[in-house]
Amino acid sequence: MPIINSGTKKIRKDYTIKELIKKAREMRAYNMIAITAAGSGHTGGTLSIMDIAAALYLKKIRHDPENPDWEERDRVFWSVGHKAPALYIALAEAGYFPLDDTVKLRKLWSSFEGHPNRLKLPGLELSAGSLGQGLGVAIGCALNAKLEKKDYRVYTILGDGELDEGSLWEAIMCTSHYKLDNLTAIVDRNELQIDGPTKEVMSLESLLAKWQAFGWHTIEINGHDMSQILSSLDKAERIKEKPTVIIAHTIKGKGVSFAEGAVGYHGVAPKDGRSGKESLDQALEDIGDPQFTKEKVDHLLKIASSYQKEVDKKVEASLPKFSRNYWWNSSSIMQVKMEPTRNGFGKAIEELGKDENVVALGADITSSIRMDKFYASHPERKNRFFEIGIAEANMTLVASGLAKEGKIPFIGSYGVFITGRNWDQLRTTVCYNNYNVKIADAHAGISVGADGATHQALEDITNLYYLPNMHITVPSDSIETEKATHAITSITGPAVVRYAREATPIITTKDTPYQFGLTNIIRYRGKKENFIEAFEAKLSTDYISEEENLTLIACGPMVAEAMRAAYILKEEYNLETRILNIHTLKPIDKKAIIKAAKETNIIITCEEHQVGGFGNIIAGVIARNKKYSTPLLLDMIGVEDRFGESGAPWELTKVFGLTAEHIAKMVKELYDKKPG
Repeated sequence: MPIINSGTKKIRKDYTIKELIKKAREMRAYNMIAITAAGSGHTGGTLSIMDIAAALYLKKIRHDPENPDWEERDRVFWSVGHKAPALYIALAEAGYFPLDDTVKLRKLWSSFEGHPNRLKLPGLELSAGSLGQGLGVAIGCALNAKLEKKDYRVYTILGDGELDEGSLWEAIMCTSHYKLDNLTAIVDRNELQIDGPTKEVMSLESLLAKWQAFGWHTIEINGHDMSQILSSLDKAERIKEKPTVIIAHTIKGKGVSFAEGAVGYHGVAPKDGRSGKESLDQALEDIGDPQFTKEKVDHLLKIASSYQKEVDKKVEASLPKFSRNYWWNSSSIMQVKMEPTRNGFGKAIEELGKDENVVALGADITSSIRMDKFYASHPERKNRFFEIGIAEANMTLVASGLAKEGKIPFIGSYGVFITGRNWDQLRTTVCYNNYNVKIADAHAGISVGADGATHQALEDITNLYYLPNMHITVPSDSIETEKATHAITSITGPAVVRYAREATPIITTKDTPYQFGLTNIIRYRGKKENFIEAFEAKLSTDYISEEENLTLIACGPMVAEAMRAAYILKEEYNLETRILNIHTLKPIDKKAIIKAAKETNIIITCEEHQVGGFGNIIAGVIARNKKYSTPLLLDMIGVEDRFGESGAPWELTKVFGLTAEHIAKMVKELYDKKPG
């Protein structure tokens, strides 16, 4: 049924097949402009699913854009949240909001987040991003329709790589068990995922037979043939007593020459930007919609850039101000180099791979988290690398079996997935058995940026800290990450290294003291040409009090911000700061923390995490030991009980209040409350 008026039941808009094909072409063009303007996004999958999106939202489903919450509407659940741009553009084409607004994709405070947020846009049924969850929600919706004797239909869109997730097969079995003939699953079978062809990452064939074995009616189609798409959707509606799955064979990157069938275009924007062989201009030429003239494209890109300029003003306005600008590399002095901490993990895992007992496991983002360095330059090690696919729970269990037999397995993924989706496996199998499994808690914190809340691990420290037998290190920069990865390999038992994706300041050297389990005490010694030379670091066991005014206790990337805050506090208020770099969170250096509380009486904890995840651990160490002088003033900097957002990493650092400027402001307010 086409788009209708929910009040009068009259047709608002209907499309012929020819018109749908034309609309899908237009949608592909908008998609490429939006992703180019964002500078990031999932080119390949959005292009492969676009014909299906056009068919569903412009022709098949019963819905009313002027009444998005109409109870009789059909529901579509996008389990593949990373294909959000296709969803946004389909909704816009249907009339839910202006089509031109979609070019604000992935920008801070835009409703068009990197992964869909149903609380920000009409027409969205599900906030999604963690794969393998959409079908289960769709089941609940379909069951409700049966209970209430409603005739709305339920659809869910799945990726083929997503079928690696065990939770999906639980849902596939459940759907059949309840004979949900009002539910249709659509698999975007483009045969590629991040780490390569699906048959190489984790073989799915015979896919049709598997769905049939689980009791589903199956249909195979060409996912780019509009007639076949519509015909299959009609057939699914006529099937009784069984759910239907449509296996839609598609081409990843469909319609754009340089992206078609290219693994590298899973999650990136055109590499040449506006012009070149792999550019927006080339993509639009390939798509071939004549309405996208230079003037129109310029207009759309200007909408995005003008929006970004307004965001920039608001972001800068949110930053506390001092007598001058102390931001990173804003002046000719106190210069700092930046490097992603994940590179330090990569260097370490390559070196550790020399030991034949060390093995590595992949979860489809192997290169991104630098796990591929284990074998990239050492093909002879490939037999010790096991690709498990998008299946964090199974990966954890497989690693446990390897550890049981004497191997030292490394597992890793986005922090939110490798510490969340498999938490029970970490607790019951890894920690309870005290297996020697090493965990790469990668892309942690908000540095994932425009991917948004579903991909930003802001709860992982708490998830892990209270697991018995677990060891945790949260290094501050790429050099310390390399040291920390070696350190957790040398101890026996479960261990995690938490690191980020974005480039962050290098604040240590190879000669900086490092000992697992001991804190580094850092002191600002005066302005220098290079930021790192303005500070001195010592092991806590070697440090003698200098009667500082306060203590900043930090971990991870917040150590650099604490150091810059110490610089600001000295230059602006002549306050001396002791900085504790808690690179080893468990076991924690209790003596250094208690000593700081006793000697300075002002403590502020700094974490790129839900506030209190780290801060409450520090507060608990102090409170339980009772060796500090009262009154002790304590406060915390962190994410204030909220989910993340899409935006550039440094934008998010500022608006979430995680900068040195915010720390310095809090310190001054707290210091001014100090008695006497």
